[in-house]
Amino acid sequence: MSSQDSPARRMANVTTRTVPVRPWGRKRVPATHRTIIERTRGRAECSMTADQGGAEAEFQVAAQQLDALVRAFETIPFPEVREMAFDLLQAVDTLHRAGLGRLAALLHAQGQAQLLERAAQDPLIHALFLLYDLVPSDELTAVETALDLIRPYIHGHGGEVEVLEVTAGVVHLRLSGACEGCSGAATTLKRGVEETLRQHVPGFTEMVVHEPERPPLPERNFIPLTVVGQEPPPLRRPVFHSVAPTADVPPGTLRAFDVDGAQVLVANVAGELYAVRNTCPLSMTPLHLGNFTPPIIICPCQNEAYDVRSGKRADAQAGPGLAVLPIAIVDATIQLAVNTAPLIGAGSAHG
Repeated sequence: MSSQDSPARRMANVTTRTVPVRPWGRKRVPATHRTIIERTRGRAECSMTADQGGAEAEFQVAAQQLDALVRAFETIPFPEVREMAFDLLQAVDTLHRAGLGRLAALLHAQGQAQLLERAAQDPLIHALFLLYDLVPSDELTAVETALDLIRPYIHGHGGEVEVLEVTAGVVHLRLSGACEGCSGAATTLKRGVEETLRQHVPGFTEMVVHEPERPPLPERNFIPLTVVGQEPPPLRRPVFHSVAPTADVPPGTLRAFDVDGAQVLVANVAGELYAVRNTCPLSMTPLHLGNFTPPIIICPCQNEAYDVRSGKRADAQAGPGLAVLPIAIVDATIQLAVNTAPLIGAGSAHG
């Protein structure tokens, strides 16, 4: 039998004629699957019976393999290869979503909706239904899934987000990292997080940002001998300098700047600006001379690949990453911080 007559080929011919493609953001593919599978894995471990041990083992192996493969593809420094992998996931999702959707619609039309509800009590089936929007997700899963879409942006600005609680549409979270001590960067990140939650979390009403946790203070009346007679180190803040209009770095491009004596690289990835030190940590070569395929910059000397959003290596090799710098946009102007200054009596934070 030739490949033209194979069952796979016939199935592809039929489905491409009858199943409408439902496009959706590629970044949502790994984030959504990983979040739901990880949360469902814990539920499965609590709910499985002894007779279901084999299914549980297969589920965990498949979940770990899927997670590992997605993470591996995310680190490939070749956008065209990543696009092909995520196109494959999207095509598989389209076929499965259409078939399961029609099955659910048929059961509802026959008055057998209770069968779907009973099936969803099984943790593995529940995970499958969640992946294809056949059952409503719990609030926490929906929030974590939405935040997975914006976490690369947050990490690229040196920040982190932690969900504390979700109650009746109110999301309590904590922003930390570069978000602290910089009103411009913190405001930009907060707006981005809130807009993402508003777009992707049904029933979202409000975002409450809590202060980062502080280390516990020493017990009262106890002063370590090592600090007696010493002045505490001064608090410091990032010192921002106006660099250039945002229009000078259009999407898909990068540009090198000298900021207060430091060499800085600003890159525009899909409309979002990121800043890193303009030096390869292994060869000390200026990175702006290398090949840039957003979000990956390739060192022109030794071909190391870095993600400019997070500074991390993107070629699955060990080694130091790029130094990510705080960046803020004020009145359509790029502002960067390469140094710090004492917080008390330092004056304006923006140069």
